[in-house]
Amino acid sequence: MRALSDALWHERDLLGLLVHRLEVERALLETGRAKRLALAARETESVLGDSRVADLGRAAEAAGAARVLGLPADASLADLARLAPAPWDEIFREHRTELRTLVAEIAALTASLPGSEAGEPSERLLGSVRTTLDDLVEDASAEERSAEDDVELTEAVIELQLQEISRRAVEAREHIVQRGLEHFLR
Repeated sequence: MRALSDALWHERDLLGLLVHRLEVERALLETGRAKRLALAARETESVLGDSRVADLGRAAEAAGAARVLGLPADASLADLARLAPAPWDEIFREHRTELRTLVAEIAALTASLPGSEAGEPSERLLGSVRTTLDDLVEDASAEERSAEDDVELTEAVIELQLQEISRRAVEAREHIVQRGLEHFLR
């Protein structure tokens, strides 16, 4: 039981760190500080990688605890808490409550990031970039484009890239949260 509790503490720590990283990414996006967004995304991906490893460790420990308690290997944390002897029953209930809170925070943060829903700025921006490119081709040859048009296009492309990074990060986060953890916390 102790090994499972230790694994749950570790997972709680990682999910708390993930919440922090998501808050940083959102703040960077909201303030337009694009230079730091790539670094923030790498840091988030690092936490996600650690979380994947922790998820496997927790699943193994949970299966072992379930076996000891006479439950199927895919038993939920609530099931484990119901059958675990004191003080593990209360410890597991506390872990479940805190993990569910963290998962809800992650879901809320990822939902608030640009690119988290269809029709979000990334898709609209892509259409805008295509329109801008079409207009530039019609208006002048590549040599005749003004510096202002180049700057506008460059800014649009950078914004599109930022939106794409954000969208991919949202998908990765949703995948990791929805994997075994949601089933385990039901």
